[in-house]
Amino acid sequence: MAENEKAARPDLRDMEVLVLGIGASGAAAARLLLREGARVRCSDSGSGPETLRAAASLEALGCRVETGGHTEGFARGVSLAVISPGIDPSIPVARRLAADGAAPISEIELAYAFCDRPLIAVTGTNGKTTTVTLIERILRADGRRAEACGNIGTPFSECVARRGAADIFVLEASSFQLEAVRSFRPRVAVALNISPDHLGRHRTAGEYAAAKAAIFMNQRAGDWAIVRSGDRPGWERHGLRRGQEILEFSAGGGVSRGAWVEGGAIVVAVGGAREEICGAGELRVEGAHNIENALAAAAAAAACGARPEAARRALLEFRGLPHRLEQAGELRGVSFVNDSKATNPDAALRAIESAKGPVVLIAGGLDKGFDYSTLRGAVERKVKGIVLIGEAGPKMARDLEGAAPIRFAGTLAEAVRIASGEAAPGDTVMLSPACSSYDMFRNYEERGDAFKREVARLIGVGAAGGAAPIRGSGGSASRARGTKGGSHEQGEACGGGGGCARLRAGVACVDGRVRPR
Repeated sequence: MAENEKAARPDLRDMEVLVLGIGASGAAAARLLLREGARVRCSDSGSGPETLRAAASLEALGCRVETGGHTEGFARGVSLAVISPGIDPSIPVARRLAADGAAPISEIELAYAFCDRPLIAVTGTNGKTTTVTLIERILRADGRRAEACGNIGTPFSECVARRGAADIFVLEASSFQLEAVRSFRPRVAVALNISPDHLGRHRTAGEYAAAKAAIFMNQRAGDWAIVRSGDRPGWERHGLRRGQEILEFSAGGGVSRGAWVEGGAIVVAVGGAREEICGAGELRVEGAHNIENALAAAAAAAACGARPEAARRALLEFRGLPHRLEQAGELRGVSFVNDSKATNPDAALRAIESAKGPVVLIAGGLDKGFDYSTLRGAVERKVKGIVLIGEAGPKMARDLEGAAPIRFAGTLAEAVRIASGEAAPGDTVMLSPACSSYDMFRNYEERGDAFKREVARLIGVGAAGGAAPIRGSGGSASRARGTKGGSHEQGEACGGGGGCARLRAGVACVDGRVRPR
């Protein structure tokens, strides 16, 4: 796959450039800009220890840095601005920059301008990290030096700046990153699915979808767009048709070009030849959504020329990622599943539907403005009881009233004890919160790890011949808050490390940095 044609690399020598936010992606953008000879100034609203350490590191490299707020005076006179994904582009300094002709671009837009390798980009409401990982593994099984980057972990700018051995990048792109792209043009663009999320930032479902659709906006002949077949009309309304090749994926068949399930097998047809990859039932990960992730990954890799046997090997070896329907243990015939990454109702719905037996569901956290009644049908069919935690608990209880018995817990540990007491052999106790974690935890990983620790404790007690899991007393819903940091402005980092008390959907404070999910 040859690299797509693109404009010449911009000349940033001696250009005054501002980077808003010095978390992982902002700091990586600053280092790339310095490599290209720009005069870099960085602004971060945080003032906690992690922010100050990042500021000192950048100052040592030659950046000017302000912390504790974004001031218009510091931003004055720049020709280019790069905004970190956790910062809302509607904050005053960003609006002033736009009015002065320096509307901020995203970190992935900056990195793309200096990227000289082919690029696959993946977006969607759910499944991005899993699909990016699968594409990377298929390509590596095919002998390619693929490197995953972006929202999955390593910033795109860092990968581009180090000029490593990778011969193709696989980028996980969030809506926060895509909303500020201009010329960004992946050779292969994958849109997995779309359901309402981050509505505190994007305000409407249409605005959120438009941000996601930016992944396609610069594609043209010779590029590939890959979409779920049922979602194609919606993506076309947002400008999908731009002359690129369009592939579809579907777990239910009915697709002629792309990837689908036929006779129980995953089938791929991209360049004309129809190739059977493996049985859908042979995958080691549960759920129809994981079949869709595998289909999208197989289609993307095939568009890059990967051999069917490479896809087969990678798909059959994949055992899933932490915090995504992760098996956390079993006690007296009750399975415990950690799906902490389910930070919206659509993800929780997929998890509930994947269960093979009755579910005792642990849900709740920081509300992002969702309608949780979308879970009602699945709850009525598969859930025997719900234990609610966190700030969203009362709202979820109202939306799901009558669908299943509901109890409340003040902590996740208490919720695990209550749920294990409600479960019988053959049941699954599932943490699938349908909410962000930031009212009680630093991030979904910390929430999932806490769940696994409590499960391990229960299993240890059971293995030692202790009493059956304790039934919790229930009680009223808790509006638990993080123990560090405090409230701060929309889109800004807080001054303290750890869990932040802000109730701003889709943005979190992590060690004094803003981080989108």
